[in-house]
Amino acid sequence: MTTGDVNTPMEIDRIKALLRQEGIGFAEEPSGRLAIAGGPDDCLIEVDPAGGVWCLFGIDMEELRLLVSGSSNEDLGEDELQRVAREHLRPLYRRYQPLFAGAGFGEEVVVDAESYAIAFVKQTAGLSPAGFVEAVQWCRRVGQPVRSNGVAP
Repeated sequence: MTTGDVNTPMEIDRIKALLRQEGIGFAEEPSGRLAIAGGPDDCLIEVDPAGGVWCLFGIDMEELRLLVSGSSNEDLGEDELQRVAREHLRPLYRRYQPLFAGAGFGEEVVVDAESYAIAFVKQTAGLSPAGFVEAVQWCRRVGQPVRSNGVAP
């Protein structure tokens, strides 16, 4: 098995099998991406066999438009709406950016007509199927509250 080449059906199937083995639920999207279940509430985790593990923090643009303009007929331009989205996501970015950067994730902004998101991406280069699963497990844990057994550290 080679690392960094997970575009073959056998490697993608191996990623799915490892996710199932670890008890990690996922839904297969038409694009070939896997939407991962059980991550932090404010995060969408996706596995893109051709592009890495994505942890996206975003906002629906129509929801934001309604939030900002309320019941008024004021129509915000796309640039202004994206600026508001950036500001809305800034606290999440400040919270998570040091953690993701420390774990070797890069950053991207993903904008389309429906949403605006900050994405932390672990690239596929050098990742084996097991590496994908490790990155997914890390993403699922990063935003979860620490559970204590009542003993102070």
